[in-house]
This record gives sequence, C-alpha cells and structure tokens, in this order.
Amino acid sequence: MIAALSPRVHTYPLPSIYPLSEDFAVTVNGENVPVTAFAPEPGGGGVEYHYAHFSFRGMVAVQVSTRRRITSYSVSPLALEIPAEVTGNRLTISLDRSRYLIVKIDDLRELVIAADPEEVDPPDATGPGIFNVVTDFDADPTGQASATTAVQSAINVAHEAGRGVVYVPAGVFSIGNLVLRSRVQLYLAGGSVLRATGNPLVYATKFRHDSLSMDGTWLISTEPGSSDVTISGRGTIDGQGARMRKESGYLNHLLVPVGTRGVTVDGVIGRDSGSWAFLPSRCSDVKITNYKGFQTQRQFENDVLDINECQDVTVRHVIAICEDDPYSTKAWAEDANIALSWPQPRQPVERVLFDDVVAWTHCAAFKVGNGHYSQQSDITYRNGYVYNATRAIAIDPCYGSEPCTRIVYEDIDIESLDHDRGNQSWLLINTRERGLGIGPVSGVRIERVNVRDPGGMKPLVAAGNADGAIDDVVLRDVVIEGTPLRTFDQLGISPDPHVEQPTVDFGNG
Repeated sequence: MIAALSPRVHTYPLPSIYPLSEDFAVTVNGENVPVTAFAPEPGGGGVEYHYAHFSFRGMVAVQVSTRRRITSYSVSPLALEIPAEVTGNRLTISLDRSRYLIVKIDDLRELVIAADPEEVDPPDATGPGIFNVVTDFDADPTGQASATTAVQSAINVAHEAGRGVVYVPAGVFSIGNLVLRSRVQLYLAGGSVLRATGNPLVYATKFRHDSLSMDGTWLISTEPGSSDVTISGRGTIDGQGARMRKESGYLNHLLVPVGTRGVTVDGVIGRDSGSWAFLPSRCSDVKITNYKGFQTQRQFENDVLDINECQDVTVRHVIAICEDDPYSTKAWAEDANIALSWPQPRQPVERVLFDDVVAWTHCAAFKVGNGHYSQQSDITYRNGYVYNATRAIAIDPCYGSEPCTRIVYEDIDIESLDHDRGNQSWLLINTRERGLGIGPVSGVRIERVNVRDPGGMKPLVAAGNADGAIDDVVLRDVVIEGTPLRTFDQLGISPDPHVEQPTVDFGNG
C-alpha cells in the first residue's frame, strides 16, 4: 500500500504591478494566497475577474472569504463535483489534486482558483548550468529599467554552453523582444513577471492582424530551426496588450515558438496579450501543460492558444479565459499577413490532443479552424469543460480548401451558452463559402457530451456546396438538458444536400 503524500503548499508573492482583490481573501491549509484583481484595460470598466495562484500536493482545504455572508455559489467545472461547503462568509473547497476552478459567489465577479501541481525538481537559483538574470547579468527586478539585454544575454550564454537554465527570480522585468535558442530552459520563479513595455517603438514588427488593421510583435519567440526549448516555472508573461492596443494601436503575441522541434511549456501564466496570445507555429513535438491563459473579455481577436500548422502536440491541464477562441487549430496561406514571418513552407496540422482543458469565452470554446490552407487531421478534444461560450464544439474550416478529417470530441461538459456573437449553439460544423475557399469535413466523432444549457439556437451542420461536403459524422452518448439524444430528428438540424445525415446513437458503445 502506498502512503498518502503529506500536504504541502507553495504560495507566491503578489507582483508589485498587480492590484490585490478587494472582494476575496484566500487561504490554503491556513496559508495566505494573494488574490489578483484582473483589470488590464485602462478605463475599461474595472475588474473582470480575480485569480488566486498556488501549487500543492496532498489534500488541502481552500478557504475563500468574502466581505458578507454567502447566499449562493457554484464551483466549476460542475462535472468534477468538487466538494465545497459554506459557513457564513467563507466557502471551503477540498482538493486532492491540481485543478483549475471558476468560483461564482453571489453577484461578485468570478474567482479563478489556479491550483497547480507541486513542481518536480525545480532548478536552484544558482549553481552549475544556472544563469541567473539578476545575480549573473544584472537585470533590474523592479521593472524600472529594461531587462531585455540581460535576459537575452543569459539565453545566449546558456545556448553557447551547450545547455542551461535561464533563471528569472521573483520581481518585475521589463522586456522587449526575446528569442529562445536550442537547449535552453527559461525558468520563471513564482512571483516573477516578464512584462512588455507598452511602447511599440522598442519592438520589431512581425505581423499584421488584418481584421484589426494593426501591426504587432512577438514578445517571446524561438529561433527558427532550434530544438529542445523549454519555458517553465510558476511565473507570468504579461503583454500589457490591452493598454498597448487601446493607446497605441499595436499588438503582441506573448509566445511564438516557430519552426522549432521539441517545445515544452509548463506551469506559467500568460496574461494580457493584445492579440492572439500563444501561437506554436510550424513546430513539432510540442508539450503544453499546467498553462493558465488570462485575457480580457472586452477586446476581441485575443485567442489564448492557437496551434498553427504543427504536428504531434499535447495540450494538457490548461485553463483559457478570453473574449475570442480559447483553443483552436489553424493553417494559413503562406502570404497571409499573420504568417509572413513564419519560416519554412506551409505545413499540415496533425496529431493534436487537447486534454483536461477549461474554457471561458464569448466565442467558440473548442475549435478546429479557421484557416484550412493545409490539411487538418487527427485532432482530439478530450475532457473539456465549457464554463461559458457562444459555441462549444466548432469545426469551422473557412479560409482555404484543404480537407479536415478524423476530428474527435469526447467527454465534454457544457455548462452555459449565453453569449451571442452569431451562430450561438453547442455544436457547429460549418463549411459554407465565405469568399476565401472551403474544404470538406469527414470522420467526426462526438461522444459522451453533456449539454447543460444548449443556448438559444439549434446545432448548425451546414455546407454551401460539394467542395465543402460534410460526411461520416457520428454523435454517441450525447445528453441535452438531461435528455439523451437518441435520434437524428432530436438533433434538430436542417437538411442539406451536401451533408450526409449524421449518425446518432445512445447507450450502444
């Protein structure tokens, strides 16, 4: 018999640039955990939500306190049935493993509990193979002076040494463009922030976002052709994107691994990109775990994680909050302005797994598309939890005419669809022509889906012509508002001459 691990909690200092929540206080096994009030947009209407971040092992009690007696609450994902109880103004949540939770109490803004797993063998701040940006390279940890040269020098020296860890201790580090190189691990200690300056003049323009008519940069990218690159720790990468977008009309992507084989991102927070935040592009062997993507919900075109033309990708245990798509796969034309700086020819999207992922959005939660200028195949969303969205499951291959095949959604729980950015529905498979080409969709499996709130529209499965034919779609063990989906007629979609009637089955394996 294996003995249970004794509880252990790791808390992190609140970075000086972030406001402390006035609505919530959090302790974990009696230890105080700072609660950040997320309010990134200047003059944008105040706090959008709050988050508390810590790491732990064993069984812990998370106690959330408010200023007044608690009369109602929910702890999402509801499907996890997390134990919780209320006493007066305190809500106590029991956790025995890492979870990313969204807690709603009365009429207060949501509180995100980002309860990470305890780190395994985190590096020391000093020692052989450790390149500390403060003690070794004199980076300013107050954010007053630029740390770009110091951090980039540490990256270069670690690379030239053959392998190394670039260690960023707690503090705020103001950065311009950084480029990661082969066999380098960028480690962000809890309480550290790599923060964009907010000044477009210090950045190299890398793309243009046509729908916004704005240029933008890659805050942190990898060197094309590199391999074995890691970003890890419990620190934060902050784009100051809402401010830069509003005040300067300039955008940034937080992380752009590009043309790299072997990318690992584990444990960090990525917050406040002014555009799409995290874009692995034309990479292979990508592993993203324990990532927290915190974006504003007041600016559109701000996806959290877009997998662009990559192969062999695993995304596991992630929470993504944004206005636009939290998770998607894309394949762009080589001359698309968003992709002009990507190296290598266009590549397919193949063998991508999203597993244990939480989505909160005003758009599509779990998406394949847009952008189908290369084939997309073998894409799986598994153990997905939708707190809120306009569309939950979306296959939308507009822009390009390559096929989309072998797409799986399994074990998906959909709590609420109460936003409306068009086509509000729990299911959308849409290949109608929108002027830039369309391709076929086939081999779709949608299994073990619980739709608690189907929204205001029926599912949309529609093709505009034979080029966008949809066939071999199977829905199995789907429950809508407590009612099993047993027949095609219950699905409620309109007939379409270019759509093969989906197979609907319940309880037959």
